[in-house]
Order: sequence, then structure tokens, then C-alpha cells
Amino acid sequence: MKQQKINYIKKVNIYKEKFPLWAVLLFKSVFITFIICCAFVAVFSFIYTCTPVDGKSMLPTLNVQKYDDLGEEIESAPKDSVYINRFAEADYSDIIVMVNPNASLKNRYVIKRLIAKGGDKVGIGAVTSESSPAYRTYKVFLIKKGTNVVEVLDEPYLAEGTDMYFSFCYMNEYRRDNEEKFQEIETSFGNVWFLSVDENELFYLGDNRHFSLDCSTYGAQSKENYVGRVDIIAYESKDHFSYIFLYFWHKIFG
Repeated sequence: MKQQKINYIKKVNIYKEKFPLWAVLLFKSVFITFIICCAFVAVFSFIYTCTPVDGKSMLPTLNVQKYDDLGEEIESAPKDSVYINRFAEADYSDIIVMVNPNASLKNRYVIKRLIAKGGDKVGIGAVTSESSPAYRTYKVFLIKKGTNVVEVLDEPYLAEGTDMYFSFCYMNEYRRDNEEKFQEIETSFGNVWFLSVDENELFYLGDNRHFSLDCSTYGAQSKENYVGRVDIIAYESKDHFSYIFLYFWHKIFG
């Protein structure tokens, strides 16, 4: 055993003489970097799944290059892709992926904006301004769990001038068949019908409110259908590495 140790030390000394210190340090640095990169890729692949985005329900946030000003699809334009964090809990305004509740549609999943969570009350109603009382636009009203405060959501991710009249009509249609889930509540803008979101449900809407099949049509959906939260968007599906690098850079360094 002692002789083996002596022989090993001799071999190490031979290598030290054969290779300069800088070469040894360079090899160690490259090797360690390789191990770290492999570990990162393995963990990242376990947490995230990547998928292209179909449709225009999330315009102008996603696939804006895929459609012209009239909403017609540009076949040659690339789709956006998203990285879905399968283990992250979503918060208000996060983009989420859910199992499509409409089994007759070709897309198995839907990608939308989280508006309300379990225990909240959510409604869509008319809002008027003091300067133009005759002009009405439609907004999302939210009462968060455990409060009586009525919020009119400010949604900067929507296209300028977005009106939610169609979503208002869809939700009224849903209310006619599910009146037990709704409650009429007085707000500073008049009475609004609020949908009560059960504890195990989520309520989501598409950013393109005119062309989105979402919870305004079929009501809040079970958390069991929650797939994950979108953390990274690769616009036009180009250079995914840069988008991933920038995401983690901002996460670490702010």
C-alpha cells in the first residue's frame, strides 16, 4: 500500500513536470465549467418544457408578428415559443398554460393570462369617466379573497383601446346558465355581476379579448388542469439561448 502511494506521487510529479501550471488550471476550469453546464441543462430540462404558441388569443403579447393588422395569419411568419415552469405557482397577471376544457378543439392546451384565483370574485362591467360620462368601456372587476375592496384592473399588456364588450357578453351568457355561481355587487360604477371562483379553481382570459375562448365563456377551471407558468418567451422562436440567458441574468442580478 505504501509503495502504491509512492508510485502515485511519482506519477503526479511527472505530470507536473510535463504540463505547465497554466495548462493544468485551464483543464480544471474547462472541466468544471462542463460539469456545471451539464448540471444546469439537466435541471432546466426537468423543470421547463418548451412549446410553440398557436393562435392569436394572446395578441399583442404573443405571436404579434404572425398576424397582420386585419388579424389574418401570415403563413411565412414564425411562431413564438414559451418555456413553461411546471413546478411554479402562478400569481395574478402571470401567463399560464392550462389543459383545454374544450375536448373538441385540436389544441390540447390553452395559454392565457391569470386574472383571479381561488376564493376571489371576478366580474366584467362598464366603466365611465367623469370627463365623458356618455362613453363606456368594459373592464375586469376583481375582489380578492378575504377583502371587500373592488379593484378595476389596470392591464398594460392589452392592446391600446381594447374594449371588453365581447367578453362582457360572453360572461353574461354563461351567467344565464349558472346563476348560482354569481352575485350582484354594487360598485362605484354601478352594479356588477361577480363570479365566485372556488378554492380549487383559476380564472383566466386571453390578452386578445375579441378573439379569445376563455373563462368568460366557460367559467373558472379546476387547478387540476393547471400545467405551469410561462417564465420565458422566445419571440419568433429565434435564438432560445439568448432569451434563457437574459431571463436568468435578470433573476440573479436584477
